[in-house]
Amino acid sequence: MYWGVCPIFVLKEMKIEEIENAINPAVESHGCILWGIDLLRGKKRPTIRIFIDAIAGATINDCEKVAKDLNYELAIHNAFVDQDYILEVSTPGIDRKFFKVDQLDSYINKEFNLKLRESIKGKKTLTAKLTNITNDLVCFQSGDEEINLNFFDLDQCRLKPDFKEIMRINNGKY
Repeated sequence: MYWGVCPIFVLKEMKIEEIENAINPAVESHGCILWGIDLLRGKKRPTIRIFIDAIAGATINDCEKVAKDLNYELAIHNAFVDQDYILEVSTPGIDRKFFKVDQLDSYINKEFNLKLRESIKGKKTLTAKLTNITNDLVCFQSGDEEINLNFFDLDQCRLKPDFKEIMRINNGKY
């Protein structure tokens, strides 16, 4: 993860889409894609956490280059003045968080750790396998139970890493 300190905008007045539009050109200029953005309120100043990825996987060098460009680009962008914020640029990691439903397309039959906005049968967190996606409707299998949710009913959707498979791939036994 690479981070820096820069001038800021007032977080509550700016939408994620506006931030995406402001930073996407810098991310794409390095052959990366913008995976997602988290806005975190800190005690002294807020944090903008930007996740980038690439076809072959983003590297620490990609994160550093994007962060340096964003430090410059955002400092001259009208919406990013008046206060301080912390900028972090990172890869999504092996337990990646999903920000948009279309990001799930390549992860059918993978397990996820889910946090729900509303509880289902008294549970707000569960682990389930993604079985299908239709528009914004995502279908999961948890044990014998099929769970159909609108993607926006998920507070958080994270890939549950399969460490056995990761080790097999890294050891050349795939």
